[in-house]
Amino acid sequence: MRNNNQNPKNKLGISNKQIKKFVIVGVLVALVIGISVIITTPSLPTYKIPATSSLPHDSMGMMHIHPHLSMIIDGNPVIIPANIGIDSHLWNVHTLDSYGMTGMAPIHTHTADGVIHVESYKDQDYTLGQFLDIWGIPIGNYDVKVTVDSNPISDYRNHVFQDGEKIVMNLTTK
Repeated sequence: MRNNNQNPKNKLGISNKQIKKFVIVGVLVALVIGISVIITTPSLPTYKIPATSSLPHDSMGMMHIHPHLSMIIDGNPVIIPANIGIDSHLWNVHTLDSYGMTGMAPIHTHTADGVIHVESYKDQDYTLGQFLDIWGIPIGNYDVKVTVDSNPISDYRNHVFQDGEKIVMNLTTK
């Protein structure tokens, strides 16, 4: 005579051992199907924002250029701080924030070497004046002379950044 405690059956007459086998087989089949779907599904295309100009773009489709800024105040070189447009103390104007990555303005610095990063989801002109506004540096008490690639410019605030250009700002106390 069989002991019902050794291999109990449910109302349908299926033993616990049979149920465990069924569950294990079902899980294995589901894994095999899932892995097959992942392996055979072609990768999704990478979306890139189309370039409307000859501006460089990074792998995420963002406009990405690097002008370089040097500043001299009353004959003394000034270090352009790291994290302008990232650190809240060096991020004073937020009008362009929707065009940059989360946590930084589209015009910013990472290091104190004068390299300005223009990284934007929108292809548009970004200016030296916008960068100075983001930085919040007070230059109203200075006469300002600016050269770009050694060529003087008169309207420095509206100067549109170009990749790789060398900007020198010479400020003299009025």
